[in-house]
Amino acid sequence: MVAVIDGKEEAGGARYIEFKVYRSPTDADLALGSWRFPESGRAIDQSKLGNAIEADFRFAVDCADQHGIPFVWVNDPDELFPPWTRPK
Repeated sequence: MVAVIDGKEEAGGARYIEFKVYRSPTDADLALGSWRFPESGRAIDQSKLGNAIEADFRFAVDCADQHGIPFVWVNDPDELFPPWTRPK
């Protein structure tokens, strides 16, 4: 089971996937996401035109689950993807 956290410190020393939320450069009302393993610093995947942030978030959580990574940290300083809008 993967836990979704809002602060990386909540992971303690455990591994986590960072799901970074940002505003679309072409549509200020659209939130996009990219996700990465912090060790590598490289984005694994990111939203593509037509993808909903909810679908990308589910994909990141599924990937964490499949690879035994216990946490997904939602890095969302602008609160574009608040907890009550995230899929369960």
